[in-house]
Amino acid sequence: MQISQYGATLKDPGACWILVLALLIGSGILGCDQLQRVIESVGSEGADSGAMVKIGFIYSPPDPGTTRNGAELAVALANQAGGINGVPIELIIRDTKGDPSLSVQHAEELIAAGVSVIVGPDFSTEAVEVGKVALKHEVPMVTTYPTNPKVAQSGRFAFMGAYTDPFQAGVAAKFATQELRATTAAVLTEIGETYSEELSTAFIEHFTAMGGEIKVHQFYGTGATDFTEQLKAIDAVDPPVDVIFLAGLGSEFPVAVKQAKSSDFRIAATFLGGDGWDRPDLIEIGGMAVEGSFFVNHFSAIGNLDRLSAEAQKFVFAYTEMFGIAPDGPAALGYDSTMIAIQAMRLARDASPVAIRDEIAATQDYSGATNLSHFDENRYAIKSAVINTVEDGEIRFYQAIEP
Repeated sequence: MQISQYGATLKDPGACWILVLALLIGSGILGCDQLQRVIESVGSEGADSGAMVKIGFIYSPPDPGTTRNGAELAVALANQAGGINGVPIELIIRDTKGDPSLSVQHAEELIAAGVSVIVGPDFSTEAVEVGKVALKHEVPMVTTYPTNPKVAQSGRFAFMGAYTDPFQAGVAAKFATQELRATTAAVLTEIGETYSEELSTAFIEHFTAMGGEIKVHQFYGTGATDFTEQLKAIDAVDPPVDVIFLAGLGSEFPVAVKQAKSSDFRIAATFLGGDGWDRPDLIEIGGMAVEGSFFVNHFSAIGNLDRLSAEAQKFVFAYTEMFGIAPDGPAALGYDSTMIAIQAMRLARDASPVAIRDEIAATQDYSGATNLSHFDENRYAIKSAVINTVEDGEIRFYQAIEP
């Protein structure tokens, strides 16, 4: 089966059947007949012609990249269920290549093309700028991966599909103090990277408010490959710190963890991080050094299937069949942000972007890949989170944090 108009292909069932069975049948929560019905429910070709409801999607491959997968799946499932009140959905996809100016250009083009809502972009720096475009044209935007609160401050048409950095920093600090019994910490921050800097600041505030003490705060530059000086400063703390909070986003931070666990240092502290740790190359780069680390994330399928809601299970089943891999956090965000937009479009009093914006704002108790209680007065998502750990060479669920 093909879903070519959404830029994705459903895999041949034989090609990923073993993976699906391992994830689903092996968990004991889904039988073969149920699995087949779920797979069949994804296979919609949509309309070949006629009017289409347009959703714009802006993303930034290859990192995180999988937000696009989640959005494509959401539209495929929605069209299988009748689209928007019988009218099929067209997902118009644009790639920013990580360029904020290009994201603005794409947003203007999408709005000119008649989209009713924009989903994305993937990064906060881009989303802040697109939010200004959304406000100018009064077209709602639901972001995917961005966690910086400044995103929603761009105007009343900007909604955050992910939780905010202050929230996830608080989750990390609470986990460190209560679960790991940590009283001291070191912080390692990528200088000049807004996500890393602001997440680090928020963690320090939460950790110290909970009675913890930051013993040392070190910085590294984008593209760094040698962390000797920073790790020497952490290693010199006596007695040793209990945890190291590493607010990494790029591919540098797994290298830092690997170097910290080498024989050059005596660092035994547990590493903690935010959702930037949800990288497909985390294990490849960090190897055994990242084993036993923890990080806050949006979603986890591995080790968590029996705890997921029926809607989240449906997401895992369909995503695995469509793409041949288990979904990660960014994929869940792409799916949920698109589904929230679709739900609002179905419920809106009319088809105008302003009416859709009002319905997004009124979203309550959404259940999809993740659970969203509501959008607060700042249009921040009040929603669930998870703590993931690295165990036996894979990222696994450890603990759920409900909204």
